[in-house]
Amino acid sequence: MRVQYNGLSYNGFQKQPNKNTIQDNLEMALKTILKEDVLTTGSGRTDAKVSAFNQPVHFETEKKIDFKKFLHSMNGILPKDIRVLDIKISPIHARFDAKNKTYVYKMYTSNIELPLQCDALHLNPNLNFKAMKKFLHLIVGTHDFKGFQASGSETETTIRTIYKANLKKENNYLNFYIKGNGFLYKMVRNIVGTMLKVGEGKLNLKELKNTLFTTYKCKFTAPPENLYLYNVEY
Repeated sequence: MRVQYNGLSYNGFQKQPNKNTIQDNLEMALKTILKEDVLTTGSGRTDAKVSAFNQPVHFETEKKIDFKKFLHSMNGILPKDIRVLDIKISPIHARFDAKNKTYVYKMYTSNIELPLQCDALHLNPNLNFKAMKKFLHLIVGTHDFKGFQASGSETETTIRTIYKANLKKENNYLNFYIKGNGFLYKMVRNIVGTMLKVGEGKLNLKELKNTLFTTYKCKFTAPPENLYLYNVEY
């Protein structure tokens, strides 16, 4: 399944005790339709309040499914802020077969804080975009991103490969796109937080260059509400 959701009301994708998650809602809907307990696997976790344009999720069942009716039934059961976009039979493992993921972080750049953008991250109009882009150039490639990993998560390695990291001005938004083979806990939000501090002149780019993948420890985590899982490739 390809799933899209607005994560503002949820504690991330993955099931947690006594928490309302995307995975819980998908599995409850599947159980209602298939009359059996179904385990889902997503392409990865998303943090609380993070959204997704396109998150692959797989499940297994021996029951025959009419895809058109199934899609209609799922979206009739699920809350309006979670939608299954399509479904098909596939040999792909949603998590382990993923080659890369792209996230987008949306920031609002208008000088006027519009009512319908009240949840958006409003930027200082005097940011040094040239310095921000120089910072992004530094993080592209294979590096040890331990300084960008938040506490509370265990992983075998903190080395990740970033294929692309760029800023695009789109209407009144400054959108940050990042594509990599995987991301550590809160890594994208910490990269955004660091990038904004560079743009504000609160972090010296020359000094940061020498410590980025050695002793640097990010203390600037951008809010989760503006982060979206954009795409997953297999």
